[in-house]
Order: sequence, then structure tokens, then C-alpha cells
Amino acid sequence: MYSTRAIQTASGILQRRRQQARQEAAARQEKLFARYPELEQYDQRLRSLTRSIALAAVSGKGAETEQILAEIQQLQGERRARLEQLGLAAGCLEPQYTCPLCQDTGAVEGKRCQCMETLLREESCRGLPSVVLDGRSTFDTFDLGYYPDTPVPGGRSPRERMAKILERCRDYACHFGAQSGSLLFLGRTGLGKTHLSLAIAGQVAKQGATVLYASAQSIIDRYERLRFDRGPTPDDREFAQMAPRCDLLVIDDLGAEFSTAFSQSVLYNILNERITAGLPVILSSNLTLEQISATYNERIASRILCGCTSFGYTGEDIRFLPQMEKKKQKYRKSRGANKLAPRFLLFISFRCSSALNTR
Repeated sequence: MYSTRAIQTASGILQRRRQQARQEAAARQEKLFARYPELEQYDQRLRSLTRSIALAAVSGKGAETEQILAEIQQLQGERRARLEQLGLAAGCLEPQYTCPLCQDTGAVEGKRCQCMETLLREESCRGLPSVVLDGRSTFDTFDLGYYPDTPVPGGRSPRERMAKILERCRDYACHFGAQSGSLLFLGRTGLGKTHLSLAIAGQVAKQGATVLYASAQSIIDRYERLRFDRGPTPDDREFAQMAPRCDLLVIDDLGAEFSTAFSQSVLYNILNERITAGLPVILSSNLTLEQISATYNERIASRILCGCTSFGYTGEDIRFLPQMEKKKQKYRKSRGANKLAPRFLLFISFRCSSALNTR
């Protein structure tokens, strides 16, 4: 199911392509007819025969129809031979459509053409955040090197744990379907929950599924504008229409929204409708399982905790670690082998570690 906006945009692109192809064909015909008048005579005769065959078909004159068809074929053969003599391509007088299969109509034998499907997938991807479109939030850019490789007592290291989660997310996106099930990503801020949510969303959208991505607060804001008539936009209406029915809904920062009876009602209705219909949803939250149970009423909490497969993210804030590494590299480059460098780097590490511990 594609959004109305995606369908309208894709249809508009095809319409413009078809119009442009016809305009370019008309311009070529005008030049060639002026130079080779016999080509225009062929064209006029073919047009006349085409009208005649339509009238014969309506009148039920089968024999006359067959005779006209034979004459059209003969005339087309003569025109091809003449074009070849002139050193011109056989289709130079016809519109050169981007998609020869559907002639840029978007449909073949009543079914959606592949070119239309491609445009719809592209438009669906454009609705995702820019970090997906520019390739910053993909599986390949998810760097496990930022996670500590030191095992924790009685378990695996954060790096091993995140490697397993990354593998599961890749597999989920690769084999995504209506029965893929829902996911719940839990963990402190900056552990990669949003990155992997977006990586899944981007790949699933490229595979042809319709995907919506939004934070929990932005969803509530949209529904408030609609419910209380606070200047809702066409995007708000389309989102409310698509959220319960799209192939995949990704809700980020669950628990960070301002909690009211209205917000809980909105979230419950969306989650209940999707889970009841077996439609997947991906939720990410900084809350723990216990905090989710305390934050939401029993109906929502049960949908979240019982309807999703949970993944616990561990490690340090990976959004801050690259900044620390850049500072170190910049200092090494500018100061070289200065004897004060080790002390300065130690100072930076201390400041960065302090900042992480206060988040």
C-alpha cells in the first residue's frame, strides 16, 4: 500500500515523461516531413487507415477489417524500407518512451508496470529521514568498533551483543514480510537504536514495502492537530491514514512524548490496530521494561511487551565517541610528537568520559 502522495507523484512523473516523448516525436516529424515529404504521405495514409479500421470494427465488417489490416501492414513495410534507404532508424517518427513496455502509462494489461513500482519505491524512500537517503544510517555504516570488547561478568561483551543484534536486524530487513513480527529496541541514549531502526526502514523501503518513520511525540502532535483542528496539514492527514496500515511503522523515542490520556489513546489505537492485523512495528525507547510498564497503562504495555521481540542495547554513547576520536587525531596532526601530547590526550579522554557518565 503506497501513500496517495507517492502515487500522485509517480503518476505525475510518468505523465511528464509521456508528454515529453510525444513533443520530441512531433518535433522530429516536423523536420523529417519538411525534408522528406513522402514520409508525411505515409503518415497521413496510415492515420486514414487506422480510422477506417475502427469504423469497420464498430460496423461488424470483419472481411473489410482484415483487408484494411493487410493494407496497413504493407504500408508500414514500405515506410520501414524507405526509412532504411534514407539511413534513418525504424522508430524515428514514433515517440521514444522511457518505458517501452507501458509507453509511460504506468500500467500493462490492467496491472501496475515495473517502472511505476520503481518510482513508487523511490518516492516512499524520500519520505524517510535524510540520514537514510544519504547513506549515513545503513547496516554498513554501523561501526561495532565503538562498542567495548571487554566481557561483562556472566555474559558477552557489548561488542559481541551488538554484533548479534546487527545480524538479527540485517536478517529481519532482508526477509521482511507481513508476518515478520514487531521489534522493541531498548537501551540508554546513543547506543545505536535509531541507527538500526533507520537501516531497517531504508532497506525495507528499497525492497518495495511502504514504510513510515516518526518519533512518538511527532505522531502525537500530528493527531492533536487533526483532532483539535489546530492547522492540520495534508501530510498529517495522510500519516494518520497510513500509520495503521502501512507495511512497516517505525516509532522512535517511545516514552519521550508528553504523556496524557490523549497521547496514550493514540498510541494504543495505532499499536492495537497494527498488531491485531499482524502488521509489523519497530519501537525504540530509552526506557527499561519496568519503566514501560510504569509509564503506560496496562493495555498499551501489554501490546508493547507481549507483541514485540525485545533487544537490549549496551555500551557507551557511540554518538559522542567519534567526536572524541576526531579531537585526538586533530591534536596528533597539529602537535606531532610534542611531549605534552600524552597528557593532553589523557585530559581529553577524561573530559569525554566524564561527559558520558553524566548523560
